[in-house]
Amino acid sequence: KVSVIPLGGVGEIGKNMTVVECNGEIVVVDCGVMFPDEDMLGIDLVIPDFTYLLENRDRVRGILLTHGHEDHIGALPYVLRELNVPVYGTRLTLALVEEKLRGHGLERSARLHQIKAGQTINLGPFTVDFVHVNHSIADVVALAIHTPQGVILFASDFKFDQTPIDGRPT
Repeated sequence: KVSVIPLGGVGEIGKNMTVVECNGEIVVVDCGVMFPDEDMLGIDLVIPDFTYLLENRDRVRGILLTHGHEDHIGALPYVLRELNVPVYGTRLTLALVEEKLRGHGLERSARLHQIKAGQTINLGPFTVDFVHVNHSIADVVALAIHTPQGVILFASDFKFDQTPIDGRPT
């Protein structure tokens, strides 16, 4: 049985965070924040409710990041403070994450793993392919998460740029 559980990012802009669960193990896709609406006085950031991850902490194999925008990485310091699991992302994405973690005093304890588009990793029952895509920020990947039931594709944010600055189309 494979479950896909959005903890944020559905029906809203921001708080992108999705759980993929298979054979009792979990991977998390993205870990973002949402900026408050004008009626949320005194609130700086809105983070996803990650109680499910805390309740299942021994089953979480890692967090997979698609890119470095705040709505995909902004909640990492809050999650990693409670749940120190490996984080996988591209070079630029992790550079942005490192700076964010430094501001929270978590840069030494975080387990960051740099990946490249085209790379494949195994996490428990999951095989994850990192697929190059274009977006308004560099070093973005889509994720093809292979499970016993089939492949789940997380395209995240992307665009079909016919003339990308790095010469690499989606």
